[in-house]
Amino acid sequence: MIAISKKSSLLAHPFLPWGILLFLSLIWGLSFLFIKKIVIVLNPLELGAARVFVAGLFLLPWAVKSFRNMPKEKLKYVAMSGFLGNMAPAFIYAWVGSKLNSGLAGTLNATTPIFVMLIGLAFFATKITSKQILGILFGFLGSLLLVVSGNDGEINYANPFALLAMVATFMYGINVNIINHFLKDVNPLALTSVAFLIVGFLSFWVLPFTDFFQTILDPTHRDTLVYLLILTGVNTAMALVVFNYLIQMTSAVFASSVTYMMPVVAMFAGFMDGEVVSFNHLLGIAIILLGVYLINRKQKVSR
Repeated sequence: MIAISKKSSLLAHPFLPWGILLFLSLIWGLSFLFIKKIVIVLNPLELGAARVFVAGLFLLPWAVKSFRNMPKEKLKYVAMSGFLGNMAPAFIYAWVGSKLNSGLAGTLNATTPIFVMLIGLAFFATKITSKQILGILFGFLGSLLLVVSGNDGEINYANPFALLAMVATFMYGINVNIINHFLKDVNPLALTSVAFLIVGFLSFWVLPFTDFFQTILDPTHRDTLVYLLILTGVNTAMALVVFNYLIQMTSAVFASSVTYMMPVVAMFAGFMDGEVVSFNHLLGIAIILLGVYLINRKQKVSR
């Protein structure tokens, strides 16, 4: 891995944060489709545990060195970040992915900046404007429309799995604030690798009590193994290193704005895979993105 100094002109480029957002939007938007493909073979418990454990294996070489150098007073926040930003949402989205269309699951992820702002306001004295309050209201209105629309896009009743997806985005909101306020001086690679060292160890102990190893090593499930390796290595391990760097480079709210474009990628990928994309789905995501825009309107990107 090539180390790049923070003084590098590349890192000082004003368009770099936006380039990172595009990159994260693409690979995270496709994650929901990968999850849908994997849960055909693995059950949600197996996928959640495997996603965290295998991502931890990818990061293990860096984790061993980083753990020794990690300040002890930071470890509790790193562990919290690993649980709230990685482990718990991995299990939740594995379960959600077995019940919801990938496009709908990805679209609900757009509520993350709303929770980032609310949690920042409640616990970290984040300043809020009247436009941001309006943005929060729009965000929840759009979320409500998606929750009651469901996979088929018809207004029916509150889908519990759609609500569960928003529990995961609530956890993401806490995690982003933890990183922004307590871990901004920790190297992003060290932060991500040590977090996965902790939660990956915990997740591993789930797998021996399942049929995971027997199933995933079956030659007839080779495609599932490929999806899993991409999901864990690229869409989880590498992406979170980049995302944690983006939080430190800019701000909590700006970094969480990856949810502007990610739902579009998720919905388009789902549509190409034969999922229903209704007017209610499009209207819901449009209202959410309007809310996220209002939340971020006063935010400035710092180098």
